[in-house]
Amino acid sequence: MTGGLALNERDEAGQQLAGRLATEYLLRAADAVNLTLSGDLTMALVFIGVVQANLLLTPGGAEGPCRRPISGGALAASLQIPAETVRRKVKTLIAAGYLRREDGGLVAPPEALKRPEIARVLRANYLNLRRLFRQFRKLGIDMGSA
Repeated sequence: MTGGLALNERDEAGQQLAGRLATEYLLRAADAVNLTLSGDLTMALVFIGVVQANLLLTPGGAEGPCRRPISGGALAASLQIPAETVRRKVKTLIAAGYLRREDGGLVAPPEALKRPEIARVLRANYLNLRRLFRQFRKLGIDMGSA
């Protein structure tokens, strides 16, 4: 026993706290994107899903110069959202210039990712993520080992 809690109980308490902090992070991130995209959380999830699917990571972990398109069906399956809902949200996002169709599926074009409102969301998410990591360090939660 250390500090009144057995090691197993400390691990469980740390996992619960880490889970709560991660949930707070996710809610803040979703709120930032949600506010940018007309208060429509499903639309925000579709946009984020396309952006995430488009990323091509190089062996070093950096984003590569290529974008990987995603089909509407694959996006619906990955988000577990009905395909018709995804189709409607994609149509709105294309009309607003946030997405476009290319061979192979949907992409978030570079000019959309450089829009001021998206840049603000990315900056807010970066700060939000740093906040999460600071909280983990402050509470002694080691995320380095699985």
